[in-house]
Amino acid sequence: MISVGIVLIIIGIVLVVVTRREFAHFRQPTDPGHPTTKVIKTGVFSISRNPLYLGGVLVLFGIALALNMLWAVVMLVLSMILCHYILILPEEQYLAAKFGDEYKEYVATVHRWLGRK
Repeated sequence: MISVGIVLIIIGIVLVVVTRREFAHFRQPTDPGHPTTKVIKTGVFSISRNPLYLGGVLVLFGIALALNMLWAVVMLVLSMILCHYILILPEEQYLAAKFGDEYKEYVATVHRWLGRK
C-alpha cells in the first residue's frame, strides 16, 4: 500500500501544480472567495471541473494509504461530503449565475470530479 500511496501523492501534487498554473495563465484566483472572470475549460479543466479539490483528495488519500491510516480515509470521505455542500455547490451556483449558458454547456460536458460526459 505504501507504493500506491506514494504514486497517488505524486499524481495529486502534479495535478495541483498544473491546475494552479492553468489558473495563473488565465489570471484567475484560486481562492473560492474571490470573483472569477472566465470559465476555464482547457487543460486539466477539460477532464475535471474541480481539479484542485481532486488533487488535494489524491494527496490526502495517498498519505492515508502510505501510512496505513484507515481513520484518515474515513475523515477524508466526511471532508469530501462537507466540501461538496460548503464549497462546491455554492461555487457551481455562483458560476451558473455569472456565466449562464457557457457554464451550463461546460457542466454538460465535464464531470465534477473526473472525466468527460
